[in-house]
Amino acid sequence: MKRSLFLVGLLAVFLAACSSGTGAESPNISVEKEFEDYRKNVLEPLDERSFEFAEMFNHSASIIEQPEESHRYMEEEVIPFMEETRKIATDAHDGLVNEKIQKLNETTIEYLNLTLDSLHKSAELSAIDVDTANVDTVTEETYQKAVKIHEENMELQEKIDRTGVEMDRQIDALVNEQ
Repeated sequence: MKRSLFLVGLLAVFLAACSSGTGAESPNISVEKEFEDYRKNVLEPLDERSFEFAEMFNHSASIIEQPEESHRYMEEEVIPFMEETRKIATDAHDGLVNEKIQKLNETTIEYLNLTLDSLHKSAELSAIDVDTANVDTVTEETYQKAVKIHEENMELQEKIDRTGVEMDRQIDALVNEQ
């Protein structure tokens, strides 16, 4: 009898431990509540950072005639800033429980990954500018490499645009549900 009570008590403690947790881990959080938290903790910070990114992009465009400075700025300032920006969305992902919010975050991460890929392509192009800044003629190989990188970057820009539209659609759908 004592042994069966002990097992029942142990089972009760085990079940209580398994079902306890913070609200963020609970699959019972409503889509509305999680979206509000997501908006506050992910979308708003990303939106604020987009203004900073726009300023950085404008600065980068203003120094384009200075290849070494432009390349350094891209590598040391812009790309690390975008990596930090992406981290906001990636850090939030494991704590999300509702499928619609998870899908939105996956789209957001994809958008940020594509943007980072594009920035890396731009850095590659600026590296070519640095390498060819003091040369009278550019080799055909270097020219073709630059053309290829530019074309790849244009494809990335199209993907970024499509992903941004999809992200906006998902946000609108969640807003309209509330």
